[in-house]
Amino acid sequence: MPVKYLSPEWIDAYNTAVAGDDSVRTAMKGKNAVIQMVISEAPEGEIHYWMRIGDGTVSAGLGDADNAEVTIRQSYDTAAKVNSGELDGQKAFTQGKVKIGGKMLKMMQLRTPLAEVQKALNTIETEY
Repeated sequence: MPVKYLSPEWIDAYNTAVAGDDSVRTAMKGKNAVIQMVISEAPEGEIHYWMRIGDGTVSAGLGDADNAEVTIRQSYDTAAKVNSGELDGQKAFTQGKVKIGGKMLKMMQLRTPLAEVQKALNTIETEY
């Protein structure tokens, strides 16, 4: 059964998908970061969610992280296209559709590991 993108059910499915994925654990080994996501122009208004990476684990939750090192801002349309695989996240950034603030070096180091997270998220049946 599909879950609505960026809903509490989607966040639950996100956490389940990344927790059960060995390639995510391997890619995130030794990595630590807190990333704040800000999605504008969503049907419900602006949506905030965070991702916490902690030495092999990844978790997400709705709302604001109090200690985010990086903030990623994008429109709902862009976020949905990146999440569905219709648009590459790196390409969206170079096109100016994704704005990244904070520790850019940290984001550059996480680019490849975050691709493994995206692969895990692709297993979630998502309704946009």
